[in-house]
Amino acid sequence: MGIIKYLGSLIKNDTGNSSKSFALVMSTLVSFLTSLVICGILVYDVYCNGFIKTDLEALGIFIICVYSGNAASGVPKIFGDKYLSRAKMFRKNGDEEEINDGE
Repeated sequence: MGIIKYLGSLIKNDTGNSSKSFALVMSTLVSFLTSLVICGILVYDVYCNGFIKTDLEALGIFIICVYSGNAASGVPKIFGDKYLSRAKMFRKNGDEEEINDGE
């Protein structure tokens, strides 16, 4: 029940969590599970054949693509938090014009 509550808090806008946080968490989980499955397949391949029979070059490219997708899902979160912290700083100082000029 705790995970469902946490995932529910990720998609709320009023908290520090957001849909960007949800996308980042889900992308990380999918990347981890994909890597775990690939490692399991390699272990199974070695167990059955005694050696690795799969094409490791294509597998490496696939893993690079999976984790570049994971990194790309974090980019909106990074820039959004950067803008949000800057906007909070301007509000604290009373510079409302600075916030509206960036939109």
